[in-house]
Amino acid sequence: MYVKVEDIKPGYQVKEAVMAATANPIIAAGTVLTDQHIRFLHAFSIRSIDVLAKEEQPEAVLHCSDSLNRVLPAADRIEQLYFKTLKSVKEEFQRWQSGMNVDIARIRTIILPILEYMLEHPAELEKVASYSKKDEYLYHHTLAVSLLSGLIAQKLQYDRGLIVQAALAGFLADCGMSKITTSLLTKKTALTEGEYKEIQNHPVVSYKMVKDLKLLKPEAKLAVYQHHERMDGSGYPAGTKGKSVHVLSQIVGLSDTFHALTTDRLFKGRQSVFKAVEIIQQDLFGQFDLSITEVLFSLTAEVLQDMQVTLSDGSKGKVIFVPPGNKTRPMIQLPNGDIIDLVQRRDLYIEIRD
Repeated sequence: MYVKVEDIKPGYQVKEAVMAATANPIIAAGTVLTDQHIRFLHAFSIRSIDVLAKEEQPEAVLHCSDSLNRVLPAADRIEQLYFKTLKSVKEEFQRWQSGMNVDIARIRTIILPILEYMLEHPAELEKVASYSKKDEYLYHHTLAVSLLSGLIAQKLQYDRGLIVQAALAGFLADCGMSKITTSLLTKKTALTEGEYKEIQNHPVVSYKMVKDLKLLKPEAKLAVYQHHERMDGSGYPAGTKGKSVHVLSQIVGLSDTFHALTTDRLFKGRQSVFKAVEIIQQDLFGQFDLSITEVLFSLTAEVLQDMQVTLSDGSKGKVIFVPPGNKTRPMIQLPNGDIIDLVQRRDLYIEIRD
């Protein structure tokens, strides 16, 4: 049945894909509409869409519709949860630096509350990225890689147990950095060859720290060891290639790479999310399985909606649509309501996010 957009409410399920002046649908068939989708419809001046009647909708969708109308947690919920968790991450690193063993049961207690929240609110990923500060990069990186690994695993439809294992592997991937000379962790200039080799040995050290943990599955332990290995053989510490790089290792490795690209570090500035996607698509092509990179891009595309950005000509606007085949060239709505399609306007590109 066709319903006027002005009468659409969150929870309606789209029957037929919604097209606009784009090569791809702006909303896919089967999508359960949220407030964000409804804003897209208004932005594209769509007058009505075909949705399932209430009696046609699966019970799971009806349940989803109910949940969308509930009051969400306070706006600062994720910020409070994030920095509370970050404090515990820092304390764990200090424990490891003092020579104490990894306590996997305590780490589960630390990560599970924020992981559960993020799995229910993946759109909060952009806020998580914005919290990272370069003076405590290692702690932020540990937490972000853990959460992003769990989100990718969820997007791949893994069961809850494996989602948690992915998050734990992401958390522990850099635990070996606690054994690195402290001055190297805070060095602001380029590393010497010897220093770089010491850094590159951290996956080996991390694995030694987790190999006997009974609550960590073998594939998660392997991910800790392999998170810097790449399918084209360009990674370390062993130069493993192809399918010998476990899928969980790739999830953690891609999460590690993406967060490193999109946040400020002591020796390197951040890239925009769009530039990071472009780097992974082009410069790092062949290093990760395409199915995993596509899941990451799909996840970030959902987060990018409504992001404020600045274009190369100085124009400011917000992202209103990220086309599946051109994730680095979305549609931008300017303050005056005009829409710029970066797929068509190749002379423009996103310079920074505001």
